[in-house]
Amino acid sequence: MTTIVSILVAAIVIGVLAFVHELGHFWVAKKFGFGILEFAIGMGPVLWKKEKDGVQYSLRAFPIGGLCRFEGEDENSNSATAFNKQAVWKRMLVAAAGPFMNLLFAVVFATVTLAAYGDYMPEIVDFASASPAAEAGMQKGDVLLRVGNTKLEYYTDATDAIMAADSESCTVIVDRGGEKVELTLHAIYSEAEGRNMLGVTIQPVRYHFPIFTCIGNSFHYIGELVNTMVGFFGNLFKGEVHDGDLGGPVMIVDVIGQAVRLGFETVLRLTVLLSVNLAIVNLLPIPGLDGGRLVFMLIEAVRGKPMDPDKEGMIHLIGFALLMALVVFLTYKDVVRLLR
Repeated sequence: MTTIVSILVAAIVIGVLAFVHELGHFWVAKKFGFGILEFAIGMGPVLWKKEKDGVQYSLRAFPIGGLCRFEGEDENSNSATAFNKQAVWKRMLVAAAGPFMNLLFAVVFATVTLAAYGDYMPEIVDFASASPAAEAGMQKGDVLLRVGNTKLEYYTDATDAIMAADSESCTVIVDRGGEKVELTLHAIYSEAEGRNMLGVTIQPVRYHFPIFTCIGNSFHYIGELVNTMVGFFGNLFKGEVHDGDLGGPVMIVDVIGQAVRLGFETVLRLTVLLSVNLAIVNLLPIPGLDGGRLVFMLIEAVRGKPMDPDKEGMIHLIGFALLMALVVFLTYKDVVRLLR
């Protein structure tokens, strides 16, 4: 039963992320008057379709992506609304709109999740009687919000913030029963330990932020995720990624299944992560992906003339076929890994 639920939740999460991505392409293209042939969720054979205003809306068999198919995108067309007849800057905006929507969705979803569940922050549970914290008036139950010039956004930020603080005079802001209290600690450097120490014992506690703080923290969190994923793909191209670091649809279903067992909050947080991942992957300069199309458009903008649409379409088709082959390979590796 858990496996069935995991697969269903995985299909819903992937479907929602694909819908958001393709909606970005679709909405911007509609605003610019592009000719749109199909808006589909899923890949492979069409299971259901409906045509409205010249656009075919489809649900396809395999819930691992989606597509927004444009007239004249990968072939020559003389129609005034064809993709290849539009200004290059408009086409670039349409191509970038999908990843942008995934990033925007991630920020919104992270904000909602943080507002609903809060996050873990460092709570003071004990301190030495002669410590800098005790002398400054810190109390048990205080929640650290800022140490020196560093605003804390998560429990693990506390140690780095203390290390970076001015050892002679350090301002600390705590939440004490819903009230923000500012304290000044002096001489926090410990000669015995060779580092800054407040003289407190902390533990993670669930803490709810004001809505505007949730928004700010979400932007910061998404920025950190983007930075981490860009670094990962940089290591991938340098051959510094190990077997098991990459996964396909089966691994995604497995990870979502684990999140389902941990609870709805974990599913929401994983959805944020997957949305950012989808955005970054699609921006990679690989034919068949949005990033690959953006590279061709950038070359066109520099040259002042486009590449032959049929040749470019063939390159993207080959790139897409290779990507599908990679998905099949990763699926095989995932199955073998699970069986082991």
